[in-house]
Amino acid sequence: MTLYKQIGMVISILLLLLLGGVLGVNFMQSKAHLEEQLNTQAENTAYALSLAIAEADADPSKVKPIIDAVFKNGQYRLIELENIERLPVYRKSRVPNTSDIPSWFVDIIKIHTQIIEKLISRQNETIGVLLVQANEAAAYRQLYAIFKYTLVVFVVAAFIGLILLQLVLNYILRSLENIKNQAEGIVHNRFIVQKEIPSTAELKNVTLAMNTMVKRVKELYERSSEAMKKSQESLYYDPMTGLYNRRYFQVKLPEYLLANDSRSRGTFMLIRMNRVSEANKRVGHKRIDELFGRFATILKKSCELVHEPLIARINGTEFALVLPVYNEITAKDLAQKIIGEFMILSDRNGLRETLYLSIGMCAYVRKEPVSTLLSCADSALCEAALYHENRISVFEEEKEKEKTITGKTMWRSIIETALKEKKLQPKFHPVFDIKQHKDVSYTLSFDILHGTQAISYGEYVPAVIELDMENELMEYELEYMKTHRFTQNAISFELIADMLQESDKFLYFEDVVTQIAQNLNGHLFIEISEYDLLALKPIVVEHISIALKAKGIRFGIDRFNADRSDFSHLKYTAPAYVKMHVSHYLDMDTASQNALLTLLGSLDIQLIVVGVRQKDLEKLKAAAIRYVIFD
Repeated sequence: MTLYKQIGMVISILLLLLLGGVLGVNFMQSKAHLEEQLNTQAENTAYALSLAIAEADADPSKVKPIIDAVFKNGQYRLIELENIERLPVYRKSRVPNTSDIPSWFVDIIKIHTQIIEKLISRQNETIGVLLVQANEAAAYRQLYAIFKYTLVVFVVAAFIGLILLQLVLNYILRSLENIKNQAEGIVHNRFIVQKEIPSTAELKNVTLAMNTMVKRVKELYERSSEAMKKSQESLYYDPMTGLYNRRYFQVKLPEYLLANDSRSRGTFMLIRMNRVSEANKRVGHKRIDELFGRFATILKKSCELVHEPLIARINGTEFALVLPVYNEITAKDLAQKIIGEFMILSDRNGLRETLYLSIGMCAYVRKEPVSTLLSCADSALCEAALYHENRISVFEEEKEKEKTITGKTMWRSIIETALKEKKLQPKFHPVFDIKQHKDVSYTLSFDILHGTQAISYGEYVPAVIELDMENELMEYELEYMKTHRFTQNAISFELIADMLQESDKFLYFEDVVTQIAQNLNGHLFIEISEYDLLALKPIVVEHISIALKAKGIRFGIDRFNADRSDFSHLKYTAPAYVKMHVSHYLDMDTASQNALLTLLGSLDIQLIVVGVRQKDLEKLKAAAIRYVIFD
């Protein structure tokens, strides 16, 4: 059988089945609707008649004219009045007249109407029962008319469809739909292997070639992903607790303190578990190791509501928590929760009187020296340890931080004024191509003009999150970009993930970014942090990514950590690039760097290293990095 006939036959059958199915479903829905209408009509009539008969006290002489008047219109098959003993008092019935409708149609369709029973009551006393059944003859006529119309539509549509199909197939030698899906799957990082090989020689050869290519790309991705997983586990994870280790903490803490995003302000917390050596002697090392694992779970669960927390075990008995956006009050509440959960845990292990936690905390601001922050938190921790009990200590000494703006009220006033008076100034951060020695795209953020001071995005965005004003800020930025023309050839901006979670917000967002993309001379990229991305449903992200890509808009992943055991989010997101901080990338060993670049290369994803200084350039060049953003 030729390819032409194969395609023609399959598509013709599918078309006829689809069209017939749609029309059939529509016809059956019409039938169900008519039955429902008839039963509703009978029920309403039964209710009205029962009231009228009750008024007549079920007197046959008064009831007969009432029932005759209703029955006369021909809409009812049965109206019967029975007394309290269910004996007939008065009955009117007829056989439905369907002589003008083919008997086969009546036999196949079989419209079913219910006999509606209504109790007749007067002064809370039942005096009879009324039975009403609708006459289905009119419904048969209406359905038969719908059937004839549906049949005509089906025949005409099928005829036109088959003619169009034949015309199309005259110009198409073969169908490559499955192969097309394979190719599109690779573009969207989905590795589709065709299991059914076509018998047609032309399609068979192409399909086998595509399958081979897909398998090789998939194997490359899986090998590099597994290599990354093993490398990151050995470098950055504590094997006992599954938390980040001291090395990871030392790499990420400077990144948090220099961040130009929501991580730039918050609270730093040190936790020490005291008298562990005594506990080891009492219950043994194995149980204490298990206790540490459960305590790690407590820390993770306690920080579930924190936006991008950093939780690390920095030595045998000490843990470090970086809590972006959290102030002294909210951080202290979280510390109290940790102590409460820990007391339950230690009590279950018979160590309530042995183990206790000392917690020291300190607020941090953007660009604060790491040594200063560690010193402040360590001082608070030492103070808490002096009490030899579960204790929280907050570093109170005035530190050399620029705290010109404090408190929610002041931040709310500044942000609301900036939005209302349009005092947000765009600021572009160029992405530099090391190979071509030029800027290739720009990351857009907005500074707030407050008097003579310019408040950077990283300084005020933690307050935006704390005050729950993300949507107001996002709408302002989108409307600004929609109404302004940019000379830059490619622009990216950070997206608040909430815009993707609610349908009404996403429809607004999709409409606006489509207009923004049309106004640009180049490309539009939407950045979302890896932390926020992983909080979204994969199927939602994949759908949005495909929809935006069709409009020429691509995703970018910001704050990429490369510390996951599973990199599937890179496949379903299909980002154009990921951004990683220079301190993290340079801390990775050569094997990890190569595995990362291979992984990203297999998915056609670019790596942009951020926070770069001139002294880092040579190292990045040697590591085959092409795109950077300078600090």
